[in-house]
Amino acid sequence: MLSRNKPNYGYVMRIVTFIIVALASSLCPTPCQGYSRANVRINVDLDALYRQLDAAIDSTNIYVRRRQARIDKLYRQLQQATSDATRYKFSMALFEEYYAFQNDSALAYIRQCVDLQTRLGNKQLADECRAKLAFQCSTTGLFTEAKEFLSAIDTTTLAPSGRRIYLIAKHHLYSEISYYTPIPSLKAKYGAIADQTQGAIFHELNPNDDDYLQRLQMKYYIRGDMKNALAVNDRWMQHLDYGSHRYAIAAFYRFLIFAEKKDDTEKKHWLIESALSDVRLAVMNQGALWELARILNGEDDQLDRTYKYIHAAWSAAQKFNSRVRTSQLQPVMSIIEDSYQQHISKINFRQRIIIGIVCLLLIVVVSLLVYVVRNRNKLRKARNLLNTSNNELRKLNAQLNESIAKQNLLNTELVSVNQSLDESNRMKEMYIGRFMRLCSTYIDKTETLRHNIQKRIKNKDYDGLARLVAKETDDWEDFYRNFDSAFLKLFPNFLDDFNALLRPEERIKPTPDGSLETSVRIFALIRLGINESSRIAEFLHYSVNTIYNYRTRIKNGALGDRNEFENQVKQIGMKVIA
Repeated sequence: MLSRNKPNYGYVMRIVTFIIVALASSLCPTPCQGYSRANVRINVDLDALYRQLDAAIDSTNIYVRRRQARIDKLYRQLQQATSDATRYKFSMALFEEYYAFQNDSALAYIRQCVDLQTRLGNKQLADECRAKLAFQCSTTGLFTEAKEFLSAIDTTTLAPSGRRIYLIAKHHLYSEISYYTPIPSLKAKYGAIADQTQGAIFHELNPNDDDYLQRLQMKYYIRGDMKNALAVNDRWMQHLDYGSHRYAIAAFYRFLIFAEKKDDTEKKHWLIESALSDVRLAVMNQGALWELARILNGEDDQLDRTYKYIHAAWSAAQKFNSRVRTSQLQPVMSIIEDSYQQHISKINFRQRIIIGIVCLLLIVVVSLLVYVVRNRNKLRKARNLLNTSNNELRKLNAQLNESIAKQNLLNTELVSVNQSLDESNRMKEMYIGRFMRLCSTYIDKTETLRHNIQKRIKNKDYDGLARLVAKETDDWEDFYRNFDSAFLKLFPNFLDDFNALLRPEERIKPTPDGSLETSVRIFALIRLGINESSRIAEFLHYSVNTIYNYRTRIKNGALGDRNEFENQVKQIGMKVIA
């Protein structure tokens, strides 16, 4: 592959970050047959495509649940596996489901595949898995780890398929390092390694292979030969199933070509096709949606859509959990947020002007109406003045009574609010005091431990030092007791409300000491807004699988829809004022 630093490749430098997503699929299975609309030039209805994409984004949760259902099924099969070979099969399947969906889980399962093949004594497959692990690491910015995994591979024993995976992972790693390093000498060094590896990849692949066509197309693109790049893209798309992840990648490359050809309609057409396929497949490591948002930014009639797309892309990046993707999105999201806020400000300003004009016209109309009425009723005004005055006085009295009643009601509500504020302030003072006491206690313990360690080191009492370090503390127990106490102060009826959501036989009895059971503590954290199993596991010092099993077991005992159980827990303690 040609270096990214050669002249006249400015556009490539701008879009290369999106190619990360496309290359990520090189290590995963792709369809061999299919069809494409690549060669058919039709009148593109962009509005219809936008509506399809809007509907797909609105249905994101449905697509995510479908993928999650596949993952859950594979996970259950993995749990039931009785041999390492079967475990490897389902671990690899889980990696393929996660690799573009959730980075942390993808890394965990491909590492598990390496361990299983090592245990089985299959060095070739173990090294193939290491190459895939290195690729996943470099995709997410873990370059040092990727280099370590690649250096551990014995390339002399690799099968042809394994060598291809190894070369693709190596090329991707050094391409990324070359792109991101700010040091010119290192950029040239790593770019040369990437180019050399790209040449080796071309020798390994069949000219009709999917990966070969993808790379050949990009080679023409970088050279500025859009005609041949488009022709290769046509051949490539004929190998792909419409709507597949590889189709989304090919459509994204097609967008790049039409962007270079200044064909605005086709450029948007293929970018929408790419984003639409990724959204429907619940692909979280994607670039099409936020590139579409970036392109639409500035078009006044598309600002709402732009705002929607960038937030959908941000949610996907958060789900995938890659620091590279997040860092790419932040500046684009900031620019779009500013544009959207400016647009809202303009709309509000126009609305204020319109409201002012309407009010002015209303005043004029009312003034004219008053003038006409006064002239028509001038003779009757004196005769009816007393009655009118009496009627107005009665109305004023009624209004005054109504105002007094409203004032009394407001005063009552204000007293209630003040009482709530007083109670809130007392709670804050109590918990601040408790926090300061805990901090003071932990500082005293740390200081005492430090003095004891210094004393034993000074006296060379290493056995005593070992016993001191090995001595267990009950700090975590104190922490959990304080957490339980504080939470139950904030939500005194939490356990009763929580049990009300469960079937009678699944309800949890209070503990004698008033502490929370682990399962209740997990949902207490969820009530406080901590939803991720990984964060809950960190807080409670359990594994993520243990937290997952607790959550699943409790939800299985729900009275109603188990999928709505956690949302119902989040509503516990909320008070709605009519």
